[in-house]
Amino acid sequence: MALALLTSSLMGAISLVITIALGFAVDSRADVNQHFLFALFTTFVIVLAQCMSIFYFIGTAKQVKDLMVDHPRREEFVRRTRTFKAGVFPAASWSIIFTMAVFIIGAGVDTRVVPVWIHTALGALALVTFVYALLREIQYMSRNNILLDEVAGLVGSAPETE
Repeated sequence: MALALLTSSLMGAISLVITIALGFAVDSRADVNQHFLFALFTTFVIVLAQCMSIFYFIGTAKQVKDLMVDHPRREEFVRRTRTFKAGVFPAASWSIIFTMAVFIIGAGVDTRVVPVWIHTALGALALVTFVYALLREIQYMSRNNILLDEVAGLVGSAPETE
């Protein structure tokens, strides 16, 4: 599962770079339309990937709690899952917020209500926060998979990590 989430995030990163490049290449109405369509796809993929990453950590934390209900080291493992969530949730949330903001503000740029520089600055923030969130997710998903393997060894039933 973690690999699928990271792959969708990578797809979002590539789409975001393409969308930004298309934005700087806008020269006609057709270019604006193409930029808009890529932005729509990019926003969808990034928001979906970040939300699913958040829910992945919620779900695996619940799974750890359920599997280790009577285990003496339960609290240690639950604390580790909380650390993972605390490491990912803020970054993923900011990534979602800035990605959606840059898409919404883009409509204001198209109607000439919002200056282009605001859209460009938000685009840069969206890229930076997304890359930061992706790096955090890679770090904590790998730690989470190690934790799930430890839980499987302790309780004798393998939690699903794929």
